[in-house]
Amino acid sequence: MGRKCTPGRLAASTAACAAAFLVLVGCVRPEKDKSERAVPKPVESVPVVADPPASPDSAAAVPPSGDEPAPSAPAHVEPGKIDAVVEVNGAELLARVRASGARGTLVNAWASWCGPCKEEFPMLVALQAKLKKRGVEVLFVSVDEPETHAAARAFAEQNGLSGELLVATRPLGPFKKALNPEWPGMLPATFLFDAGARLRHFWGGPVYEDELMPVVEGFLAGKAIDGSSMPGLSPGLDLRD
Repeated sequence: MGRKCTPGRLAASTAACAAAFLVLVGCVRPEKDKSERAVPKPVESVPVVADPPASPDSAAAVPPSGDEPAPSAPAHVEPGKIDAVVEVNGAELLARVRASGARGTLVNAWASWCGPCKEEFPMLVALQAKLKKRGVEVLFVSVDEPETHAAARAFAEQNGLSGELLVATRPLGPFKKALNPEWPGMLPATFLFDAGARLRHFWGGPVYEDELMPVVEGFLAGKAIDGSSMPGLSPGLDLRD
């Protein structure tokens, strides 16, 4: 029987329509026994998922206003401190990846109002320091609308993120194309780039740590990990231009 995932197992949630015309799609993943978990196999391309009928929860979705408080972080998370909110386009983000000097960079696209993002975010923050020691950076890029930047900042700090808060510039079309032309636009989305900012792997939708790390380990070991994964075969949230 499936159940909603906790921060240890990521879950489905609701999200909102904003000026960028954001369409709600549910994301529920069945719990698997550890013996049944398999490393995601790379595929040649990411299928564009057609819009499903609106879920019952979508009728209650409210556009983000920017005044809504960000949810409290788990008690064990040490709050971070955001020094500045910096808008970046796709080319600027990839330039940061190349200039970092890291062996690889994970880029996570998220939003403060995205339910699955809220579940996945703390796991990635916890991995950030561990991966940095191994030469892999983790960058978080919010796709929040300007009116919800304050909520994004509050959420990021409450979940332990410090330094700059990167926010994707509008319109999102060029940003999506720069990161991965085959990214349909679901959130969350995670991208693994090498030192030259070449995309090596793409996860469309919320990903578990035990699905993410085998690919990262393979990358560090020089194995063939190029491809895409659609965790749980769910489109998550679909961003439309």
